[in-house]
Order: sequence, then structure tokens, then C-alpha cells
Amino acid sequence: AHGKEIMDIREAFSKDAVNILLMGFDRNEDRKDVYSAFRADTIMLASINIETGKVDVISIPRDTLVPIYNRGGGRDKINSAYTYGWRYGGGSTDEEKFNLGMLYQVETISMALKGVPIHYYVSVDMDAVVQIVDTLGGVEYNVPNNIYHKTGRVLLGKGQQVLNGQQFLIFVRNRNYRLGDLQRVKNQQDILLALFKQIKSAGNIVKIPKIYSSVVNNAKTNLSLEQIMSLAHFATQNVDTDNIGTHVLSTSFALGRIKESWTKSYSYLIIDQKARAQMLYDIWGLDVMPDATDVIYPPLPQEPEPADEEEPPLAEEEPPTEPEPAPEPVPVEPGPENPEDPQDPQIPTDPENPEDPEKPEDPQDPENPEDPQEPEEPPEEP
Repeated sequence: AHGKEIMDIREAFSKDAVNILLMGFDRNEDRKDVYSAFRADTIMLASINIETGKVDVISIPRDTLVPIYNRGGGRDKINSAYTYGWRYGGGSTDEEKFNLGMLYQVETISMALKGVPIHYYVSVDMDAVVQIVDTLGGVEYNVPNNIYHKTGRVLLGKGQQVLNGQQFLIFVRNRNYRLGDLQRVKNQQDILLALFKQIKSAGNIVKIPKIYSSVVNNAKTNLSLEQIMSLAHFATQNVDTDNIGTHVLSTSFALGRIKESWTKSYSYLIIDQKARAQMLYDIWGLDVMPDATDVIYPPLPQEPEPADEEEPPLAEEEPPTEPEPAPEPVPVEPGPENPEDPQDPQIPTDPENPEDPEKPEDPQDPENPEDPQEPEEPPEEP
């Protein structure tokens, strides 16, 4: 690809800064349908300043508790927004449902970032990740620790090595750390930087059309191939890895119930309001006042511990009429970021005039039966 064939970045994007949402979904060839309702496993926003070549990558933990777009103030985990749009957005065809799911997901994340606009999205599933890495000839990376299968077998050994697509996937999906998902988010940022270096080196930009055509069935984006090529060319010429800032939306762990009627608690991450306001100012120059810290209902006495990886039901299984009032805010000390050592959230005061919420069905997470609860063992290399 010669320079003249690649659209100028100014022509491709008529703005000085472009915000692109990157989402990884935990599904692959075994899924029944490319469009079905699913939850994002990885959520990152890349903010690219075309003037300066500065890039900021903001990771948002998938269990972050936020108001969901167009649900009357109802709250849920940030990665459930797609399912709300798919189910309740009003679409009739699969394509309409997918587009509404993406609209709900994009707008929910924009709301969580106090109105930062999201111009484009790229969503990929596991197969796409494997294909991208293999098309690039693997990614050189220093794996810090052995990664074990639950049987105790080593899935991926530590040390400097070239990871193929399947090994790359094992690394980015592993959450068997003391800090669980928070450590995984850092790992994903680190290895994506290594992937970017790989694309920059050895003229790999010429492989982008090949990557694009190989993942077209396992990826969805509203960027055109021309825009992707233009962006890749700009990034390889104008973006230095030292000029890429990585951030994680700061949260604290809470175990509890979004609805008082629930008889079972689930784990959520509560946004650190001051840290969010500071991050929005540092990256986008936004001045926002910190909101009151979110609160949830504490666990009931003698409640069973939730099973590992168990997802709660959707907080609202029917279209909202009046939003359920949130518990009255009470001061909450930021909890530890270590999910193994949760503090009980403080008991919220009763909401004023709460409605009697309908009793939810037993939480069995029926909305995405094909979503694996625990990463499957990858197939053995032939």
C-alpha cells in the first residue's frame, strides 16, 4: 500500500480527536448466531488526538455499576447494556436488535464518562483475536507468570516468547489473579501495546486488508476499511508507544443487591467519583463535579456466597415505567480493590416511597446461555 492509496487522516475523520470504543466478546465459533444477545468481556475506549499523535486508552471493568441508557435511571453492570438494547430496544430483525444493542452499549459508556462522545466502535470475538494475531505472525511478549488450567496443567509458560493467536487468547482471558479482573485489564493493555508495536514494525500495515477480510465474520465495526487503513497508517507514522497513555476507570468492590427484593447478592464495582472526575479532566479537559457514590443493598443474613463467575439476572426484566429509586446515598469508604477480601457495603437508608419491585426469577442468567461461564480449555495444537 503506497501513501497515495491511503486516505489522509483529515479526510477520513473530520475531527481533531477521535474516540473509538473497542469491545471483546467472550464467544466464538460455537455460538448459535453472530447477533445473539451477549455481554462484553473487555471494554476499552481509545481516544486519538490527530493534532498531537497522543493516544489514551481507558479500560472500563465489565462489572462496573452504572445507569443503563434509556432505562429510566435503572442501574446494572456496564456490560449488560447491549442485552438491554437487544431485548427491549424495540428492534424486530436481528440486525435492528444488534444495532440497538450497540447503541445502548455505546450510549451507556458515554454516560459513564459524563458525555464523552464515542464516534466509532469495533467489537471482536475470540475467533477474530486469534486470526488477527496469527495473520501478523504472532506477538512477541514476556509472559510474567505461568498460566495454569484448572487441572494444574500449564496452559502457557512464563518468559519472553512469540505468542500465536491461541496463546495470546489464553493470556488476555486469564483472570486467575489475586486482583482478578483488574489485573486482567492491565494485562490486556500491556499486550495490546505489544501488538501495536508488532503492527508498526516490519511493514505489517500492508496486512491490514487481509486481516480485515479474515475477521469480517467475527468482528463488527462502523469504521470503513478506508478509515481503518488511514488510522493504521497515521498510527504507524505519528504515534509513538511512549505517547500512549493507559488508564483504568477507578472502582471499588461491593457485594450486594441492586434491588431490595432480591434474595441473592452479586459482586459489582462502584465508580470512584473523584478519580473519574480527575481522569475526565486529565484526558479530555472536562470539568465535572463528582456525583454521590453509588450504593447497593447489603447481602442478607445467611445468604449463600455467589458462585465464581455467576452473573446476576438483568436488573429489570421488563420495560421500565417509573425508575426504581436508588437507595439514599450514605457515605461509603472506598473498599479494597481486592475482590477476595470484600467489605460489606454500608446499609443504605430506605428509599423514599419505593415501589414494590416485582420479584425476579431465580437468577440463572438465561439471557445468554451460550456465553461460557468459565473459559474452556483451548483445543490442542495439531
